[in-house]
Amino acid sequence: MTRSLEAHARNWDLRHEDFNDPDFLYEVYRVMRRQSPFARTDKPFLSATPAGAWVAVRYAECVQILQDWEHFSSNPTPEGAEQLAGDLVITLDPPRQQKFRKVLNPYFSPARMKALRPQIAAETDRLIDDFIESGSGDLAQVAWRQPGIVFFKYLLGMPIEDVPLCIELTDTALNGTSEDARMAAWGGLYQHLHDAVTARTRQAPRDDMIDVLLSAEIDGEKLSFPDVVSNAMLLVQAGLETTASAMSFAYHYLATNPAERDRLIDDPDLLARAVEEFIRFAGSIHGIPRTVAKEAELSGCSFAPGESVIVNYAAANRDESEFPDAHRCILDRRENRHLGFGAGVHRCLGSNLARLEFQVGLERVLSRMPDFALAPELQATFHGNSVTRGFRSVPVVFRPGERAQP
Repeated sequence: MTRSLEAHARNWDLRHEDFNDPDFLYEVYRVMRRQSPFARTDKPFLSATPAGAWVAVRYAECVQILQDWEHFSSNPTPEGAEQLAGDLVITLDPPRQQKFRKVLNPYFSPARMKALRPQIAAETDRLIDDFIESGSGDLAQVAWRQPGIVFFKYLLGMPIEDVPLCIELTDTALNGTSEDARMAAWGGLYQHLHDAVTARTRQAPRDDMIDVLLSAEIDGEKLSFPDVVSNAMLLVQAGLETTASAMSFAYHYLATNPAERDRLIDDPDLLARAVEEFIRFAGSIHGIPRTVAKEAELSGCSFAPGESVIVNYAAANRDESEFPDAHRCILDRRENRHLGFGAGVHRCLGSNLARLEFQVGLERVLSRMPDFALAPELQATFHGNSVTRGFRSVPVVFRPGERAQP
Protein backbone atom coordinates (compact mmCIF):
# COMPACT_ATOMS: atom_id res chain seq x y z
CA MET A 1 0.00 0.00 0.00
CA THR A 2 1.26 3.50 -0.81
CA ARG A 3 -0.66 5.32 1.93
CA SER A 4 -1.50 4.46 5.53
CA LEU A 5 -4.96 3.76 6.90
CA GLU A 6 -4.89 7.07 8.75
CA ALA A 7 -3.87 9.04 5.65
CA HIS A 8 -6.71 7.54 3.63
CA ALA A 9 -9.16 8.20 6.50
CA ARG A 10 -8.18 11.89 6.66
CA ASN A 11 -9.06 12.47 3.00
CA TRP A 12 -10.92 9.57 1.46
CA ASP A 13 -10.49 9.15 -2.31
CA LEU A 14 -12.39 6.13 -3.57
CA ARG A 15 -10.53 6.16 -6.89
CA HIS A 16 -7.17 5.56 -5.17
CA GLU A 17 -5.34 2.50 -6.47
CA ASP A 18 -4.77 1.21 -2.92
CA PHE A 19 -8.40 0.14 -2.84
CA ASN A 20 -7.92 -2.48 -5.54
CA ASP A 21 -7.69 -4.86 -2.62
CA PRO A 22 -10.70 -6.75 -1.25
CA ASP A 23 -10.09 -5.87 2.40
CA PHE A 24 -8.01 -2.69 2.73
CA LEU A 25 -10.85 -0.25 2.05
CA TYR A 26 -12.90 -1.72 4.89
CA GLU A 27 -9.95 -1.20 7.24
CA VAL A 28 -9.97 2.46 6.21
CA TYR A 29 -13.70 2.60 6.94
CA ARG A 30 -13.06 1.16 10.39
CA VAL A 31 -10.67 4.02 11.14
CA MET A 32 -13.11 6.57 9.71
CA ARG A 33 -15.99 5.26 11.84
CA ARG A 34 -13.84 5.26 14.97
CA GLN A 35 -12.82 8.89 14.50
CA SER A 36 -16.17 10.50 13.64
CA PRO A 37 -19.60 9.79 12.13
CA PHE A 38 -18.56 12.04 9.24
CA ALA A 39 -15.31 12.05 7.30
CA ARG A 40 -14.19 14.36 4.50
CA THR A 41 -13.19 13.91 0.88
CA ASP A 42 -11.71 16.39 -1.57
CA LYS A 43 -12.56 14.05 -4.44
CA PRO A 44 -16.13 12.78 -4.13
CA PHE A 45 -16.76 9.99 -6.63
CA LEU A 46 -20.21 10.97 -7.89
CA SER A 47 -20.52 14.55 -6.69
CA ALA A 48 -19.34 17.67 -8.49
CA THR A 49 -19.15 19.79 -5.33
CA PRO A 50 -16.04 21.94 -5.82
CA ALA A 51 -15.30 22.15 -2.09
CA GLY A 52 -15.41 18.40 -1.58
CA ALA A 53 -17.96 16.56 0.51
CA TRP A 54 -18.76 15.06 3.86
CA VAL A 55 -18.90 11.25 4.07
CA ALA A 56 -21.37 9.51 6.39
CA VAL A 57 -19.74 6.25 7.50
CA ARG A 58 -21.78 5.00 10.47
CA TYR A 59 -25.04 3.09 10.20
CA ALA A 60 -27.25 5.35 12.35
CA GLU A 61 -26.31 8.58 10.59
CA CYS A 62 -26.64 7.00 7.14
CA VAL A 63 -30.17 5.85 7.94
CA GLN A 64 -31.13 9.28 9.31
CA ILE A 65 -29.87 11.05 6.19
CA LEU A 66 -31.60 8.61 3.85
CA GLN A 67 -34.89 9.11 5.68
CA ASP A 68 -34.66 12.91 5.89
CA TRP A 69 -35.14 14.08 2.31
CA GLU A 70 -36.24 17.54 3.44
CA HIS A 71 -32.77 18.36 4.81
CA PHE A 72 -30.69 15.99 2.67
CA SER A 73 -32.04 16.22 -0.85
CA SER A 74 -31.45 13.73 -3.64
CA ASN A 75 -31.38 16.61 -6.09
CA PRO A 76 -27.82 17.48 -7.15
CA THR A 77 -28.38 21.23 -7.31
CA PRO A 78 -27.61 23.38 -4.25
CA GLU A 79 -31.08 24.92 -4.45
CA GLY A 80 -32.74 21.50 -4.51
CA ALA A 81 -34.96 22.68 -7.35
CA GLU A 82 -36.46 19.65 -9.03
CA GLN A 83 -36.99 21.34 -12.38
CA LEU A 84 -33.26 21.93 -12.79
CA ALA A 85 -32.50 18.21 -12.62
CA GLY A 86 -35.42 17.01 -14.71
CA ASP A 87 -37.61 14.04 -13.92
CA LEU A 88 -34.92 11.51 -13.05
CA VAL A 89 -36.37 9.21 -10.42
CA ILE A 90 -33.13 8.99 -8.42
CA THR A 91 -32.72 12.78 -8.16
CA LEU A 92 -36.30 13.78 -7.37
CA ASP A 93 -37.66 14.46 -3.88
CA PRO A 94 -41.25 13.91 -2.71
CA PRO A 95 -43.96 14.52 -3.60
CA ARG A 96 -42.99 14.31 -7.28
CA GLN A 97 -40.61 11.43 -6.64
CA GLN A 98 -43.42 9.39 -5.06
CA LYS A 99 -45.70 10.01 -8.04
CA PHE A 100 -43.01 8.88 -10.46
CA ARG A 101 -42.19 5.86 -8.35
CA LYS A 102 -45.86 4.88 -8.24
CA VAL A 103 -45.72 4.54 -12.03
CA LEU A 104 -42.66 2.26 -11.92
CA ASN A 105 -43.29 0.22 -8.76
CA PRO A 106 -45.83 -2.26 -10.21
CA TYR A 107 -43.33 -3.31 -12.85
CA PHE A 108 -40.91 -4.45 -10.12
CA SER A 109 -43.51 -6.05 -7.83
CA PRO A 110 -42.63 -9.30 -6.00
CA ALA A 111 -45.28 -11.20 -7.97
CA ARG A 112 -44.00 -9.98 -11.33
CA MET A 113 -40.41 -10.77 -10.38
CA LYS A 114 -41.34 -14.22 -9.06
CA ALA A 115 -42.91 -15.04 -12.42
CA LEU A 116 -39.50 -14.46 -14.03
CA ARG A 117 -37.75 -17.19 -12.02
CA PRO A 118 -37.95 -19.90 -14.75
CA GLN A 119 -36.60 -17.51 -17.38
CA ILE A 120 -33.76 -16.36 -15.12
CA ALA A 121 -32.84 -19.99 -14.41
CA ALA A 122 -32.85 -20.78 -18.13
CA GLU A 123 -30.65 -17.79 -18.97
CA THR A 124 -28.22 -18.72 -16.20
CA ASP A 125 -28.08 -22.29 -17.48
CA ARG A 126 -27.25 -21.06 -20.97
CA LEU A 127 -24.26 -19.18 -19.60
CA ILE A 128 -23.08 -22.19 -17.60
CA ASP A 129 -23.51 -24.38 -20.70
CA ASP A 130 -20.74 -22.39 -22.37
CA PHE A 131 -18.14 -24.17 -20.21
CA ILE A 132 -19.82 -26.93 -18.15
CA GLU A 133 -18.44 -29.76 -20.32
CA SER A 134 -14.84 -28.56 -20.04
CA GLY A 135 -14.50 -28.71 -16.25
CA SER A 136 -13.23 -25.13 -16.05
CA GLY A 137 -14.62 -21.67 -16.61
CA ASP A 138 -14.92 -18.12 -15.34
CA LEU A 139 -17.83 -17.54 -12.98
CA ALA A 140 -17.39 -13.78 -13.29
CA GLN A 141 -18.79 -14.18 -16.81
CA VAL A 142 -21.97 -15.61 -15.31
CA ALA A 143 -22.13 -12.87 -12.68
CA TRP A 144 -21.64 -10.04 -15.17
CA ARG A 145 -23.75 -11.33 -18.06
CA GLN A 146 -26.78 -12.84 -16.32
CA PRO A 147 -28.24 -9.62 -14.83
CA GLY A 148 -27.74 -7.75 -18.09
CA ILE A 149 -29.36 -10.44 -20.22
CA VAL A 150 -32.33 -10.73 -17.87
CA PHE A 151 -32.81 -6.99 -17.63
CA PHE A 152 -32.49 -6.30 -21.35
CA LYS A 153 -34.53 -9.27 -22.56
CA TYR A 154 -37.35 -9.42 -20.03
CA LEU A 155 -37.70 -5.90 -18.60
CA LEU A 156 -36.20 -3.29 -20.89
CA GLY A 157 -37.08 -4.92 -24.21
CA MET A 158 -33.66 -4.30 -25.77
CA PRO A 159 -31.54 -6.85 -27.69
CA ILE A 160 -29.25 -8.93 -25.49
CA GLU A 161 -26.55 -8.25 -28.08
CA ASP A 162 -26.42 -4.74 -26.60
CA VAL A 163 -25.38 -6.04 -23.16
CA PRO A 164 -21.58 -6.20 -23.72
CA LEU A 165 -21.47 -2.67 -25.16
CA CYS A 166 -23.58 -1.23 -22.34
CA ILE A 167 -21.45 -3.02 -19.72
CA GLU A 168 -18.31 -1.59 -21.31
CA LEU A 169 -19.73 1.94 -21.52
CA THR A 170 -21.06 1.85 -17.95
CA ASP A 171 -17.76 0.55 -16.63
CA THR A 172 -15.76 3.21 -18.47
CA ALA A 173 -18.18 5.94 -17.39
CA LEU A 174 -17.60 5.01 -13.75
CA ASN A 175 -13.99 3.86 -13.84
CA GLY A 176 -12.29 5.40 -16.86
CA THR A 177 -8.75 6.61 -16.23
CA SER A 178 -9.52 10.23 -17.11
CA GLU A 179 -12.44 12.62 -16.87
CA ASP A 180 -12.49 12.88 -20.66
CA ALA A 181 -12.79 9.10 -21.01
CA ARG A 182 -15.56 8.95 -18.42
CA MET A 183 -17.55 11.77 -20.01
CA ALA A 184 -17.16 10.23 -23.48
CA ALA A 185 -18.54 6.93 -22.15
CA TRP A 186 -21.50 8.68 -20.49
CA GLY A 187 -22.20 10.38 -23.81
CA GLY A 188 -21.88 7.12 -25.72
CA LEU A 189 -24.27 5.33 -23.37
CA TYR A 190 -26.77 8.18 -23.57
CA GLN A 191 -26.64 8.18 -27.37
CA HIS A 192 -27.10 4.42 -27.52
CA LEU A 193 -30.18 4.60 -25.29
CA HIS A 194 -31.42 7.67 -27.17
CA ASP A 195 -31.34 5.73 -30.43
CA ALA A 196 -33.01 2.69 -28.85
CA VAL A 197 -35.85 4.74 -27.35
CA THR A 198 -36.28 6.67 -30.62
CA ALA A 199 -36.69 3.38 -32.50
CA ARG A 200 -39.29 2.21 -29.98
CA THR A 201 -41.49 5.26 -30.58
CA ARG A 202 -42.07 3.94 -34.10
CA GLN A 203 -42.99 0.41 -32.98
CA ALA A 204 -46.02 -1.21 -31.37
CA PRO A 205 -46.02 -1.23 -27.54
CA ARG A 206 -44.44 -4.30 -25.89
CA ASP A 207 -45.34 -3.80 -22.21
CA ASP A 208 -41.74 -3.32 -21.11
CA MET A 209 -39.89 -0.63 -19.15
CA ILE A 210 -39.26 1.62 -22.15
CA ASP A 211 -43.00 1.56 -22.90
CA VAL A 212 -43.73 2.34 -19.25
CA LEU A 213 -41.44 5.38 -19.40
CA LEU A 214 -42.83 6.55 -22.74
CA SER A 215 -46.41 6.39 -21.47
CA ALA A 216 -45.75 7.56 -17.88
CA GLU A 217 -47.65 10.63 -16.72
CA ILE A 218 -46.94 12.74 -13.66
CA ASP A 219 -49.57 15.34 -12.74
CA GLY A 220 -51.20 14.69 -16.10
CA GLU A 221 -48.07 15.35 -18.16
CA LYS A 222 -45.87 12.82 -19.94
CA LEU A 223 -42.14 12.74 -19.35
CA SER A 224 -40.06 14.69 -21.82
CA PHE A 225 -38.15 12.57 -24.30
CA PRO A 226 -34.73 13.42 -22.74
CA ASP A 227 -36.08 12.35 -19.34
CA VAL A 228 -37.28 9.03 -20.78
CA VAL A 229 -33.79 8.41 -22.16
CA SER A 230 -32.09 9.49 -18.91
CA ASN A 231 -34.26 7.19 -16.81
CA ALA A 232 -33.68 4.29 -19.20
CA MET A 233 -29.95 5.01 -18.86
CA LEU A 234 -30.23 5.02 -15.07
CA LEU A 235 -32.05 1.68 -15.10
CA VAL A 236 -29.40 0.16 -17.39
CA GLN A 237 -26.58 1.26 -15.09
CA ALA A 238 -28.33 0.00 -11.97
CA GLY A 239 -29.37 -3.25 -13.63
CA LEU A 240 -25.88 -4.10 -14.90
CA GLU A 241 -23.30 -3.09 -12.34
CA THR A 242 -24.54 -3.61 -8.78
CA THR A 243 -25.96 -7.15 -8.88
CA ALA A 244 -23.06 -8.36 -11.02
CA SER A 245 -20.46 -7.08 -8.57
CA ALA A 246 -22.18 -8.66 -5.57
CA MET A 247 -22.69 -11.99 -7.33
CA SER A 248 -19.04 -12.09 -8.42
CA PHE A 249 -17.97 -11.73 -4.79
CA ALA A 250 -20.29 -14.55 -3.73
CA TYR A 251 -18.83 -16.89 -6.35
CA HIS A 252 -15.29 -16.05 -5.25
CA TYR A 253 -16.15 -16.46 -1.56
CA LEU A 254 -17.72 -19.89 -2.09
CA ALA A 255 -14.90 -20.99 -4.41
CA THR A 256 -12.40 -20.24 -1.66
CA ASN A 257 -14.53 -21.51 1.26
CA PRO A 258 -15.60 -25.06 0.36
CA ALA A 259 -17.23 -25.69 3.73
CA GLU A 260 -19.54 -22.70 3.19
CA ARG A 261 -20.21 -23.84 -0.37
CA ASP A 262 -21.18 -27.31 0.83
CA ARG A 263 -23.31 -25.83 3.59
CA LEU A 264 -25.46 -23.98 1.05
CA ILE A 265 -25.79 -27.14 -1.03
CA ASP A 266 -26.86 -29.19 2.00
CA ASP A 267 -29.26 -26.53 3.27
CA PRO A 268 -30.83 -24.70 0.31
CA ASP A 269 -33.28 -22.96 2.65
CA LEU A 270 -30.29 -20.94 3.85
CA LEU A 271 -29.76 -19.35 0.46
CA ALA A 272 -32.06 -16.36 0.91
CA ARG A 273 -30.29 -15.28 4.10
CA ALA A 274 -26.91 -15.92 2.52
CA VAL A 275 -27.76 -13.57 -0.34
CA GLU A 276 -28.65 -10.82 2.14
CA GLU A 277 -25.33 -11.36 3.91
CA PHE A 278 -23.34 -11.28 0.69
CA ILE A 279 -25.02 -7.97 -0.15
CA ARG A 280 -24.28 -6.56 3.31
CA PHE A 281 -20.72 -7.82 3.46
CA ALA A 282 -19.42 -6.90 0.02
CA GLY A 283 -22.20 -5.95 -2.37
CA SER A 284 -23.13 -2.46 -1.27
CA ILE A 285 -22.74 0.93 -2.93
CA HIS A 286 -19.75 2.91 -1.64
CA GLY A 287 -21.23 6.35 -1.97
CA ILE A 288 -24.51 8.02 -2.95
CA PRO A 289 -24.57 11.84 -2.85
CA ARG A 290 -27.10 13.98 -1.02
CA THR A 291 -27.27 17.77 -1.12
CA VAL A 292 -28.00 19.75 2.04
CA ALA A 293 -31.24 21.61 1.30
CA LYS A 294 -31.77 23.18 4.74
CA GLU A 295 -29.42 23.91 7.60
CA ALA A 296 -29.10 20.74 9.66
CA GLU A 297 -27.26 19.30 12.65
CA LEU A 298 -26.63 15.60 13.06
CA SER A 299 -24.53 13.85 15.73
CA GLY A 300 -22.84 17.11 16.66
CA CYS A 301 -21.96 18.07 13.07
CA SER A 302 -23.50 21.10 11.34
CA PHE A 303 -24.36 21.17 7.65
CA ALA A 304 -25.04 24.25 5.52
CA PRO A 305 -27.30 24.42 2.47
CA GLY A 306 -25.44 23.53 -0.72
CA GLU A 307 -22.96 21.20 0.94
CA SER A 308 -22.69 17.62 -0.32
CA VAL A 309 -22.92 14.56 1.92
CA ILE A 310 -21.89 11.15 0.57
CA VAL A 311 -23.91 8.33 2.18
CA ASN A 312 -21.59 5.33 2.31
CA TYR A 313 -23.80 2.24 2.46
CA ALA A 314 -20.81 -0.10 2.47
CA ALA A 315 -19.13 1.53 5.46
CA ALA A 316 -22.46 1.54 7.35
CA ASN A 317 -22.92 -2.15 6.65
CA ARG A 318 -19.66 -2.93 8.46
CA ASP A 319 -20.62 -0.89 11.54
CA GLU A 320 -20.13 -3.11 14.60
CA SER A 321 -22.73 -1.16 16.58
CA GLU A 322 -25.41 -2.49 14.22
CA PHE A 323 -23.91 -5.79 13.02
CA PRO A 324 -22.08 -7.98 15.55
CA ASP A 325 -18.95 -9.48 14.00
CA ALA A 326 -19.50 -7.11 11.08
CA HIS A 327 -16.09 -8.01 9.62
CA ARG A 328 -17.21 -11.63 9.16
CA CYS A 329 -19.41 -13.00 6.38
CA ILE A 330 -21.99 -15.01 8.36
CA LEU A 331 -24.30 -16.79 5.91
CA ASP A 332 -27.04 -17.49 8.45
CA ARG A 333 -27.03 -13.99 9.98
CA ARG A 334 -30.56 -13.37 11.24
CA GLU A 335 -30.69 -9.69 12.21
CA ASN A 336 -29.58 -8.11 8.95
CA ARG A 337 -31.16 -4.72 8.30
CA HIS A 338 -28.42 -3.84 5.84
CA LEU A 339 -28.37 -0.79 3.59
CA GLY A 340 -27.43 -2.70 0.46
CA PHE A 341 -30.61 -1.41 -1.18
CA GLY A 342 -30.60 1.92 0.63
CA ALA A 343 -33.42 3.21 2.85
CA GLY A 344 -36.15 5.82 2.83
CA VAL A 345 -38.03 7.06 -0.22
CA HIS A 346 -35.20 6.14 -2.60
CA ARG A 347 -34.83 2.54 -1.49
CA CYS A 348 -33.73 0.50 -4.53
CA LEU A 349 -36.56 0.10 -7.03
CA GLY A 350 -35.11 -3.15 -8.38
CA SER A 351 -34.34 -4.91 -5.07
CA ASN A 352 -36.81 -7.74 -5.78
CA LEU A 353 -35.21 -8.39 -9.15
CA ALA A 354 -31.66 -8.19 -7.77
CA ARG A 355 -32.42 -10.70 -5.01
CA LEU A 356 -34.02 -13.10 -7.48
CA GLU A 357 -31.17 -12.89 -9.99
CA PHE A 358 -28.67 -13.39 -7.18
CA GLN A 359 -30.47 -16.38 -5.66
CA VAL A 360 -31.01 -18.11 -8.99
CA GLY A 361 -27.42 -17.40 -10.04
CA LEU A 362 -26.14 -19.17 -6.91
CA GLU A 363 -28.71 -21.99 -7.12
CA ARG A 364 -27.78 -22.98 -10.65
CA VAL A 365 -24.02 -22.91 -10.08
CA LEU A 366 -24.26 -24.85 -6.80
CA SER A 367 -26.57 -27.41 -8.43
CA ARG A 368 -24.59 -27.96 -11.61
CA MET A 369 -20.99 -27.68 -10.38
CA PRO A 370 -21.17 -28.47 -6.66
CA ASP A 371 -17.42 -29.01 -6.28
CA PHE A 372 -16.27 -25.76 -7.94
CA ALA A 373 -13.08 -24.23 -6.57
CA LEU A 374 -10.65 -21.55 -7.67
CA ALA A 375 -8.38 -22.72 -10.48
CA PRO A 376 -5.00 -23.30 -8.79
CA GLU A 377 -2.84 -21.85 -11.57
CA LEU A 378 -4.98 -18.82 -12.45
CA GLN A 379 -5.51 -15.54 -10.64
CA ALA A 380 -8.85 -14.02 -9.72
CA THR A 381 -9.04 -10.35 -10.75
CA PHE A 382 -10.57 -7.83 -8.35
CA HIS A 383 -11.58 -4.23 -9.10
CA GLY A 384 -12.10 -2.19 -5.98
CA ASN A 385 -11.61 1.57 -6.39
CA SER A 386 -15.18 2.30 -7.47
CA VAL A 387 -18.67 2.82 -6.06
CA THR A 388 -19.27 -0.85 -6.84
CA ARG A 389 -16.55 -3.42 -6.18
CA GLY A 390 -16.25 -6.96 -7.43
CA PHE A 391 -14.32 -9.60 -9.29
CA ARG A 392 -13.82 -9.25 -13.01
CA SER A 393 -12.48 -12.80 -13.23
CA VAL A 394 -13.21 -15.84 -11.02
CA PRO A 395 -11.52 -18.81 -12.76
CA VAL A 396 -12.78 -22.13 -11.37
CA VAL A 397 -12.34 -25.85 -11.91
CA PHE A 398 -14.92 -28.56 -11.25
CA ARG A 399 -16.04 -31.99 -12.31
CA PRO A 400 -17.31 -31.66 -15.93
CA GLY A 401 -21.06 -31.88 -16.39
CA GLU A 402 -23.62 -32.07 -19.14
CA ARG A 403 -25.26 -29.17 -20.92
CA ALA A 404 -28.70 -28.29 -19.60
CA GLN A 405 -30.01 -27.32 -23.01
CA PRO A 406 -29.37 -28.84 -26.44
